[in-house]
Amino acid sequence: MKIKGILLFLVLFGVTGYFRERFFEHMNIILASVYRGTNEYAIIGKTAPAIMSPFLNWSYPALYYSKYPFTFLWVLVFYALSYFAIRKLAPVKNILKILTISYLLLLILAGISMGIGYLVNGTLKNDEYTFSRWLLGIAQSPIICLILLAAVNLYNKSFQSPSNN
Repeated sequence: MKIKGILLFLVLFGVTGYFRERFFEHMNIILASVYRGTNEYAIIGKTAPAIMSPFLNWSYPALYYSKYPFTFLWVLVFYALSYFAIRKLAPVKNILKILTISYLLLLILAGISMGIGYLVNGTLKNDEYTFSRWLLGIAQSPIICLILLAAVNLYNKSFQSPSNN
């Protein structure tokens, strides 16, 4: 694997993670403003970025429930970054399949957890919801990509060095 390629994808993951974090930070500030009927930006001494201004006119339920599709969108962005990083840095066909299966499992488990929480408790604010958010947090990070890249690197090295059996 080339060091420049790894550094490039680490920077891309870092920049993407930064923008994802800022997006949800501002979404939560806008949610608090709408919920409390105050200007939370004035209270905390910040201003809303221009790109977030359309959200200032949304209702609380629209803002709250929009976080679900936005989360799914960010999962797709991180999946795409992981896919291209692995494709570029570790061109092994099965690894891309493992990446895709990993992301699908995370989404399915998060969905099941949220569904169970909603069916049992009638709300999305209990341990099941926290667990699903944790799973989706993994999907919105480079963790899976890094593990798979390390696995490919270790796998390739196992064929290059003599066995110590």
